[in-house]
Amino acid sequence: MTRTFDLKPARRTRTPLIIGIVGPSSSGKTKSALRLADGFSRVQPGDIAVIDTEAGRASQHADAHKFLHLPFGEPFGPDDYIGAFETCIRAGVKTIVVDSMSHQWEGSGGVLDMHEAALDKMAGDDWKKRERCTMAAWIKPKAAHNRMKQFVLQQQVNWILCFRAKEKIKPVKGDEPLNLGWQPLGAPDLIYEMLVKILLLPGVDGVPTWTSDKIGERALMKLPGWFRDLFAKPRQLDEDIGEQLARWATGGDDGAPTSAATSRRTTSEAAPHLVLIELLDACDTSELLESTKVEMKARWKSIPEGEARSAVTRAFKAAEERVEEARQKANNA
Repeated sequence: MTRTFDLKPARRTRTPLIIGIVGPSSSGKTKSALRLADGFSRVQPGDIAVIDTEAGRASQHADAHKFLHLPFGEPFGPDDYIGAFETCIRAGVKTIVVDSMSHQWEGSGGVLDMHEAALDKMAGDDWKKRERCTMAAWIKPKAAHNRMKQFVLQQQVNWILCFRAKEKIKPVKGDEPLNLGWQPLGAPDLIYEMLVKILLLPGVDGVPTWTSDKIGERALMKLPGWFRDLFAKPRQLDEDIGEQLARWATGGDDGAPTSAATSRRTTSEAAPHLVLIELLDACDTSELLESTKVEMKARWKSIPEGEARSAVTRAFKAAEERVEEARQKANNA
């Protein structure tokens, strides 16, 4: 029987917030996340839970903020994260702060460790065989990671996900390495899903950065047009910002958040072609490539004709070749 669908005029409805905060140590990630969560609670009353992978350090803020605390030690596998999420959801919390999501990727028992364990099982100390099996060893870790990502996306709770960051460079054949700036430690496909992606630089005490001369930092930042007035003037992430974000997320007739500030500092999302190039550079499986193709289709009209589109096309062809080469290696392993 053919499936039927309901087609009707679009109306903005209530949606959960998924906010990403990226920064190195001492940038103010934890405090900023708690202040935003307190602002959410003004609009959507209910408990806040902090999933704390940082040896209990979130509890240092318990005098200033009311929240449920979930200490989370190793192993940091994707399914362990899902277990922590389910504990919070069963308790009826309205906002989940994860500090940090980076452990799911690089922590003990995380995705990178899972990949190494799979390689050990497939190839042991045979380094040539390990090289042949590298892509095949990603199948189960990436599937577990994707399962966790999909869990996050399907829940009707607000999320504030904190990511550690480190400075990175990208080798360029025949030229000087490219300084990408501060980059999140985590899977690009999860970070891409954030509604707002906030970069906190060292020592800024919770004041976001929205402009950069480094291509990696520009690709990281995401400030949709709905929220640009809210961040028109440099300010700490606080309860008022959290409240306005939450009011917008209720849907209905609430318009874009506004700021009382009179200055109009220019803020913008990363150029669409830079975002796509970063996503394509991270594609190492057919699943990631397919999901990025969908994003390419959605963004293509917003990319200026000429060099910008050519750069995306080159990155796409390189990703296709990389994925096909990995597939052939896996088949021959």
